[in-house]
Order: sequence, then structure tokens, then C-alpha cells
Amino acid sequence: MMQGFYMLALQRARRQRRIALAACILALACAFFAARAYFAPSVVAANAPLEPYVAYDADGTLAVSRGGETVIYTEIDTRSLPQADREALGNGVVLPDAEALAKLLEDYGS
Repeated sequence: MMQGFYMLALQRARRQRRIALAACILALACAFFAARAYFAPSVVAANAPLEPYVAYDADGTLAVSRGGETVIYTEIDTRSLPQADREALGNGVVLPDAEALAKLLEDYGS
């Protein structure tokens, strides 16, 4: 009789070890996929519209922002520009792409 309880206890211990091992493997798989998702680069659709550039007057110099973050500070003195350009920069000049930005910087820089 005692031997039967011992065998049942051994079987129960083996079952618990298998369940614990399966839980550990599952936890490692979840951690792997979570880390993979966290460190994966964000996907941007090819046809998604990009944030426009905005050129503005920053304390007498020309600055450019994109998406609310300033990306370029120039040494172009806005006080030397014509009055109409200074007013436009005071309100912010929206530029749809890098080509328009390059043209604006070329115009104001020369």
C-alpha cells in the first residue's frame, strides 16, 4: 500500500515539473516576441503623407521644424530679408517637401 502512494507522489512530482517547464518555455517565448516587437522599426506606409516642413523666424534667424520639432537652425539673418518675407516667416512658411525647403534656403541664403 505504501509503495502505491510513493508511486503516485512520484508521478505527481513529474507532472508538476513538466507543467513548470512548459510554463517557463511559454514565458521565454512571450518575452522573445515582446522584445522583437519592441525593437522592430516602426513601419510607415509608402503612400503615407509626411509632415511638412515649416520655416519660421527664431529670434532673428531662420529655423525649420518638422512635426513640431526643430530640425534646422540656420545662420540666415531674417532682419535682412524684405518685409513681406519677414511677415511670412513670422506666421510660418509651410513647405511640402525637402525640394521646396532647399529652394527656400537657397533663395534666402543668397
